[in-house]
Amino acid sequence: MAPTKEEETKLREFQDEYPFKLGPTKKFLKIMLDIPFAFKRVEAILYIANFDSELEYLKSPLRLWRYVFILCNYCLI
Repeated sequence: MAPTKEEETKLREFQDEYPFKLGPTKKFLKIMLDIPFAFKRVEAILYIANFDSELEYLKSPLRLWRYVFILCNYCLI
């Protein structure tokens, strides 16, 4: 999501006096570049938002292995 160093440099150097204007996406990125650690913050928000589903995704195979382990121990008794 974050712009490359080259794109970042071009956006920072862009001045409104140029005959062409930035599109909405580039305007958004130019504004985001002024916010300290903006892209790291967005990554953190996405991580937090996806945490529960990722945790459930990891738990399901662990439940299966736990069940298999219990069955194996039961068969050995």
